[in-house]
Amino acid sequence: MESKKINLLSYINQPLSKESIAVLYSANNIKFERCELYSDFVQSLLLIVFDTYLGDDITNHDEQIKHFSWCWNKNIDNFKKEGITFNNNALYSYFLEFMLEVFYPLTKKDENKNNYKNILNLWLFTFDFTVLKTNSDIDTLIEIYQLFEKSLINQ
Repeated sequence: MESKKINLLSYINQPLSKESIAVLYSANNIKFERCELYSDFVQSLLLIVFDTYLGDDITNHDEQIKHFSWCWNKNIDNFKKEGITFNNNALYSYFLEFMLEVFYPLTKKDENKNNYKNILNLWLFTFDFTVLKTNSDIDTLIEIYQLFEKSLINQ
């Protein structure tokens, strides 16, 4: 049992070498330019959500979903204007669940804008091509990167 615990801790805490990360990026066809694009998409989405959220006192769960959907569609439209089209229900579902689990509950507990900054930084880190990552970080990047790849229409 102790060995499994050590392996789990290593999986989430131990940074991989630059060489190992490069091999994993190559094996999963992860490209720097796409990481930048996907990061821009997420950062734009989050800023729309943060800037337009009306607060917990006047929004319930159903309204939060409507709010997120409106933000999602606004972000999709903004990228379409730039000639970049995303269309994938799995990608939408991923971010909807993320926001329902991470953003909307935080706003109920703490109005501190540091929460917004922490969420932005999490996604900046996820798509940062140059930083050392753990196996867990790489797995997260691969999962979301593949969702984006499936959703990008104008490849």
